[in-house]
Amino acid sequence: MRRTLHLERSAFWTETSDPEAWFRALDVLASKPPQVGSPRAVADRALVGVISRRAAMGLFGLVEDFLPGVGLVTRDTEGRWTVSDEAQVLLRRWKQAPACGTELLAAYLVRESVWLRLLLLRLERRDWELHGWSEVRSSRAGLKAGTSLVLHEHAEPALWFEGLERQAAARWLARGHCDALAYAPDVLSRKPSKDNLSLTPLTAPLLLLESVGWLSRTGALTLPNELRADLTGTATPAQALTDLTSGHADVRGFVAAEPVLRELLATFGVSPSDEAFARWMDALVDEASRRGALELLAVEPGQARHGRGLFADPTKKLVRWVVHSEFNETFQNAWRALETRRELTR
Repeated sequence: MRRTLHLERSAFWTETSDPEAWFRALDVLASKPPQVGSPRAVADRALVGVISRRAAMGLFGLVEDFLPGVGLVTRDTEGRWTVSDEAQVLLRRWKQAPACGTELLAAYLVRESVWLRLLLLRLERRDWELHGWSEVRSSRAGLKAGTSLVLHEHAEPALWFEGLERQAAARWLARGHCDALAYAPDVLSRKPSKDNLSLTPLTAPLLLLESVGWLSRTGALTLPNELRADLTGTATPAQALTDLTSGHADVRGFVAAEPVLRELLATFGVSPSDEAFARWMDALVDEASRRGALELLAVEPGQARHGRGLFADPTKKLVRWVVHSEFNETFQNAWRALETRRELTR
């Protein structure tokens, strides 16, 4: 059955020049026991006086087939919300060196925010254009579609994601086992207000990109090569897996093998069935290990949320590995283990 991932309107920190508001909120959540209920209920209960409810929504990950935010707060199999492993790393880096933390947050959003990826992809394609960014950045008005953000193509909200669904949301489609992207049912029908569908909230992450040197004061975008390759889909498999590993690693360098490899496939436009994925994962890791393309340094058991483990071995759910350039060839060789041909971005 065809499943659709439903996207909530964009939400970031409401004081656009204060990305550290999200770190403060994560710090509060990390100090509390796991929370239950809807993202709105968790925000109302745990983050009152810390961050606005609207800004808090942007922190949350999947609720079945509904995506309110960027996944820094995730729900486990028992329905409890906790600060994700990657968010814990970001939080720790921010406490050690705030500038480093905010740069890591910027990189995370380029990889994980469906809304920011949409904007950056449209800017890269010149479908959309920042106009007068030097004025926008110094005012409180924020980004406005039609004036400071000129929509040359795909101007209607219903067309914003047209042709970019997989580039913008491949990882989330894979995580939700979905094959289509759409707005949440009531998003387009809301009356104009602070809760309507708008590109204005994207002012906040754009200012963050400027603060770390990836957007000039005149609006010229210069992402680091690895992030640009991830965004545009030109990263090699070896580079993509290296970046995913770096982004998801805990303080000891371990990552959960299955989730990371699922995201790797999603990066290249594929979301197979569980059976096909298991066959592909085993074939890939077997050949890559034998050829030295994937150097396994250590393995450990993990939790249910960490997946099946290497070769379905529960003692090998968490791995520490090094990816070598030969991985590109073994990745291509493993396609034949999938049930169907590689899906193409539509």
